[in-house]
Amino acid sequence: MNTILYATDYSENSVAALHFAYALSKELNAELMALHVFDLPLTLASTISYTYSRKEVRAFGDHREKLIAFCNEHLRHENQPLAITWKVDEGKPVSEVIIKNAKELEVNLIVVGTRGGSRIKEVILGSTTSALINSAPCPVLAIPEDADFHGIRKLVYATDFEGTDIFAIEKTVELAKPFEADIHLVHVSTKPRHTSEDQMEWFRRMLRHKVAYENIRFELLFGDDVFLTLQEYVDEIEPDLVAMLEREGHSLIKGLRHRDLVKRMKSEGHLPLLSYHKKNVVV
Repeated sequence: MNTILYATDYSENSVAALHFAYALSKELNAELMALHVFDLPLTLASTISYTYSRKEVRAFGDHREKLIAFCNEHLRHENQPLAITWKVDEGKPVSEVIIKNAKELEVNLIVVGTRGGSRIKEVILGSTTSALINSAPCPVLAIPEDADFHGIRKLVYATDFEGTDIFAIEKTVELAKPFEADIHLVHVSTKPRHTSEDQMEWFRRMLRHKVAYENIRFELLFGDDVFLTLQEYVDEIEPDLVAMLEREGHSLIKGLRHRDLVKRMKSEGHLPLLSYHKKNVVV
């Protein structure tokens, strides 16, 4: 992983994401870019107005200073000067501007903040974050506002035993390997046990052929409610991060949004969620 893009609106919701992004950049020896997107309201003919042009230039400068001050304030306990590249851009919707910058800068990961105190189904809760996951050219890591970074020792990847999962798991390994973290590949089945076990064995052989990482565990769970069973498993093992794959027309995350029966997490609001989109993981 070479470049991480941290996007912020200066809110308290994005402070934990800053700490995660900065810590990850140091652990992974990756370049960290901090981005803020602002909107300068237009007036009639303002795009050709000299006054508007001066306001725009001043706004870029003001927001750059504010972005630097925000990061300096919340990373003030760092012993060395911050290794961050600052980026300010204008436009809306914000998600499209973030995506434009992610493509231009060829980033490998986008880190954003979310509100804490949420169920799994509510972690992806803003139009900006949802749009990022659907259209970003790279994975999106959503960090609840009350999450703390203590390294990555354990990850859960929810799999449907699809071939596309292999590519997402390869990217997950890139994140897990520097931490020597355990990856729990979890599949929740409502099918007969022997059918699911055969599927898991097929997937295990295919994965071992493609991915050379020893710290992978396979977990096959059974339950009538897939999402409730997954939630209970996450509650039990308390991972540092959960990874999921968005799929066109079907996804675990979209399903979770419409499930009222999902229990609140035991460590509520402390679940970083790493989301891949199917169209961006296949190479």
